[in-house]
Amino acid sequence: MNKWKYGDSWEKYPIESNQIWELKEDRSMISVHDILNSFPEYMLDADLVYSDPPWNLGNANTFHTKNDSGYYINSFSEFYNSFFNLIQKINPLVCYVEIGKQNLKIFQDKISELFPVVQSWEITYYRKSPCYLIRGGQLESSFDFTGKDDEQTPLLAIQNESCNCIADLCTGRGLTAVAAYQMGKRFVGTELNKRRLAVTIERVSKIGGIYENTVS
Repeated sequence: MNKWKYGDSWEKYPIESNQIWELKEDRSMISVHDILNSFPEYMLDADLVYSDPPWNLGNANTFHTKNDSGYYINSFSEFYNSFFNLIQKINPLVCYVEIGKQNLKIFQDKISELFPVVQSWEITYYRKSPCYLIRGGQLESSFDFTGKDDEQTPLLAIQNESCNCIADLCTGRGLTAVAAYQMGKRFVGTELNKRRLAVTIERVSKIGGIYENTVS
């Protein structure tokens, strides 16, 4: 586990799996959670989902390895079916999902089961690797994400949608959470790895948001 500490954020913000940490000013909430096991009720408050989930089976199991969970997924469909079932439960007005080319068609089809309008753009990941951003909604977006980097796309998505609460089922190190805070929107999120989620807490704290543990 030492090689996957993601810095020392967790030592400053020691979030654990039995806790919900809340941003008091707007009731943004985050917790450590495996989305193969449903999700916290607060996720149902979202009207926009923006998420960058694992792109394939190997990627999904790498996250379990880095989390030292001892559990591995046998089929990628096990993951993405759970992921999209939870999006269906949230029932957002709009949903954005980042995905690599390998499973692009599968993700497009899954989003088309939930939304009447599906759009896709080729964007970049880490400013160099090609990937895709898929949007599902009731109406088409006029904004063109083509060529944008995934460090920008969460903020651009929030800027171009009418939304009050943004959810991320795979919060990671917090691009969506930071974008939501910058736009003055409530954020709700889950993340498998507590050390990655602590990075999110620290990143938001650096721009003024103070998450606190609500479990005494």
